[in-house]
Amino acid sequence: MTWYEAIGRVILIFLSFAFIHSLCVTSFIKSLMKRLLGETFVKVFYRFIYTCFSVITLFIAIYFINMIPDVYWFRGPAWFRWIMHAIQIAGLIFGSLSFKVITSHEFVGITQVWRYLTKKEIKGDDEGITQTRLVKTGVYGFVRHPLYLAGIIIFTFEPNITRNWFAVSILADIYFIFGAFMEEKRLIKTFGDEYIEYMKHVPMFLPKIL
Repeated sequence: MTWYEAIGRVILIFLSFAFIHSLCVTSFIKSLMKRLLGETFVKVFYRFIYTCFSVITLFIAIYFINMIPDVYWFRGPAWFRWIMHAIQIAGLIFGSLSFKVITSHEFVGITQVWRYLTKKEIKGDDEGITQTRLVKTGVYGFVRHPLYLAGIIIFTFEPNITRNWFAVSILADIYFIFGAFMEEKRLIKTFGDEYIEYMKHVPMFLPKIL
């Protein structure tokens, strides 16, 4: 397999995953599910099903990418790898701090399902999210998209660079940035001037030094 055939397959697999993943969060799909399955089903189960589906399709994409022949482009010395991995871990920790100010179980949909099964309670927005205020505290006081920033750090600072990984990391970074811009449109629509004012004081990805 030539290098451009390998890269082409990596791009095709990644874009297929990204398209499916992005399609599932559109208002069109949510509206379609409401018409087919009812508003109650969407509020209770949509977020959880979406999370499970995302994980499954992610592992499928990883499996197929790993099946593509690959070659190392760069593998630094041990001290360099330790530094890069430390940066990745810092990014992971920073991203995980998001869940100190947002409800992680509700974020993945577990709370909605558990609430319905145990209390028959249905509340929240279209996906059963009950947090209605704009989060501006914690890591959200440093950057507007800490989870996306964590993903960019983890992919960008991988010290062992292979041909396929290089392609994946570039595509992933672009996808995270694209996702942040799409999310901002939704947040502006939801919170209006409050979010626009928040954008003036808190950067998207790069924390202010001073």
